[in-house]
Amino acid sequence: MLIAAYLAAYVALDHATNVFPAVAALAITPWNPPPGLSLALLLRTGTRNAPWLFVAALLTEFMLRGPHGGLPVMLVAAALPAVVYTGTAAVLVRRLRFNPDFTSLRDGVVFIGVAIVGSGAMAIAYVGWYVVTGELPGATYAFNALTYWIGDLIGIVVTTPLLLVASRRPRPQFARRPFEAVAQVAVIGAIVWVVFASGWAEELKLFYSIFLPLVWIAMRRGIEGTVIATTLIQVGMMVGMDVAGFAPGTALEFQMLLLTVALTGLILGLAVSERRQVERRLREREAELERGLRFAGASAMASALAHELNQPLAAIGSYVRACQLMLSDQGGAQEALRATMEKVMREVTRAAEVVRNLREFFGAGSSRREPLEAGRVIGAVLESARERLDHARVHVTTSWPPGLPRISASSAQIEIVLHNLVSNAMDALETTPPTNRRLDVSAAADGQGYVRISVTDNGPGVSMPGTADLFEPFATSKPEGMGLGLAISRSIVEGHGGRLWHEQRDRGASFTFTLPVAT
Repeated sequence: MLIAAYLAAYVALDHATNVFPAVAALAITPWNPPPGLSLALLLRTGTRNAPWLFVAALLTEFMLRGPHGGLPVMLVAAALPAVVYTGTAAVLVRRLRFNPDFTSLRDGVVFIGVAIVGSGAMAIAYVGWYVVTGELPGATYAFNALTYWIGDLIGIVVTTPLLLVASRRPRPQFARRPFEAVAQVAVIGAIVWVVFASGWAEELKLFYSIFLPLVWIAMRRGIEGTVIATTLIQVGMMVGMDVAGFAPGTALEFQMLLLTVALTGLILGLAVSERRQVERRLREREAELERGLRFAGASAMASALAHELNQPLAAIGSYVRACQLMLSDQGGAQEALRATMEKVMREVTRAAEVVRNLREFFGAGSSRREPLEAGRVIGAVLESARERLDHARVHVTTSWPPGLPRISASSAQIEIVLHNLVSNAMDALETTPPTNRRLDVSAAADGQGYVRISVTDNGPGVSMPGTADLFEPFATSKPEGMGLGLAISRSIVEGHGGRLWHEQRDRGASFTFTLPVAT
C-alpha cells in the first residue's frame, strides 16, 4: 500500500511540477519534488526500498516523456537517482546518525549539507550522462546541471522535511491558534499577489518580503509550522510565476532566492523547536525534582509515623491481651466479646507488622524476604477485607494454577500492596450497582522467573486524565486521597525486583504486578 502510494505520488508530482523546463524532454526543471519524496521514503522505511526508486523513475520516463535515447540510456538515467539518493540516505542514517523525526538543529544542518552534496552529485551525473550519449549539447552542460541541481535541492529541502515531520509517531501536535493560522496563510497569499500581480515594482525587489510571514510562522510554530509554510510559499511562487509567464532563466533566479528562504526557514524552525524541547525537558526535570522532594518528605513522615505509632500499637495489644485474660473466667456469656477482641488483636498485630515493615523499607530501602505462596498472601488480604467486601456486596473471585511457584517477598509488604489495590478497587466500585460489583484477584506464572498477580474490577475505570501519572506521588483522583498508596506500592514492588502497571479495560481497570520466583 505504501509503495503504491509512493509510485502514484511520484508520477503525479513529476507531472505537476514540469514547469519552466530547461529541457522538457528530460524533466530538467527549477523545481523537482520527486527526489524529496524518494529520500523521505528511504529515511523513514530504510534503504530496502531503494529498487522502487528505479521503478518510479523509469515509470515517469515512459508515461510522461516517452522513449528517448534508446532503452539502455533510459535505464541508466532511471538507475542514477536510485543509486545516488540511496547513498545519500545511507550516509545520513548510518554514518551521520541523522534522526528521521527531524527534531534537532544538528539534524537540520546535517540534512542540508548532505542534500547539497547529494543533489549536486546527481546533477553532475544525470546531465553528464545525457551529454555523453549525445542527447544534450556540451555547451549547455553548466546551465542544465545548475538548473537540475537547484531543482532537486529545493525539492528535497521543501518536500523531505514536510513528509518526515508529518509521518512522526506519535503524530505531531500543532499549536491551536486557528485564527492566527488563517492570518499567516492570508499574509503569504497577499505577498505572492504583491510580488507577481500588483505591478508596484520589479518582482525580485519585492521578493524578500516573503521572509516576514516565514519568520512569524517559525517563531510561533517551530519546525512543524515552518515545513508547511515553505511548501505554501513554494507552490504560491510557482503558480505566480506560471501565471505571470516567466521565462525559465528568470524562474531559476527566483528559485535561487526561494532556496535561501527555505534554508533559512528550516534552520530557524528547528532552532525554535529545539529550544522549546529544552525548555520542556527543564520543566519536566523540575517537576520530577519537586515530586522527588515531596516523596522524600513523605518517606520521612512515614518513618516518623512508624516510629511514633509502634509503641502505642504495642500498648493497645497488651491491654487487649490483658482484657482477654480477665474475661477468660467469666464463662460463655462473654464469648462474643472475646471473639471481637481476638479480631482486634489480630488487626493490631498486623498493623504493627505493617508499621515495622514500612519503617524498615523507607529506612534501609530493602526488606527481609522469604519464600511465600501467592495464593496464601491473596487469601490473607481478602480475609482481612472480608467485612468491607461483604458490606459493599462485592462478588470476589480468585484464581491461580496448581503448582504455581512460590515468590520471594516480604509477606507484610506485599500485603500492603494488595491491600492498596483491593481498597482502590472497592472505592471504584462504589458507583457500580451493588448487584454488579465484581472483583477478581488472580496469580499466574509470568515467563521465566516471575509470578504475576492481578487485581481487576468492573468499575468505571481510572478517571484521571493522565494515567501515566498514576504512580507518581500525590497523584490522585479521590477528593480525600493523599496520592501515596500507588506510589508506595510501586516502590515496594520495584524494591522486590518486580514492576507494577495499570491496564484500562472496556469496563473497569486492572492493576498488575510481578514478583520474582523464590530460588
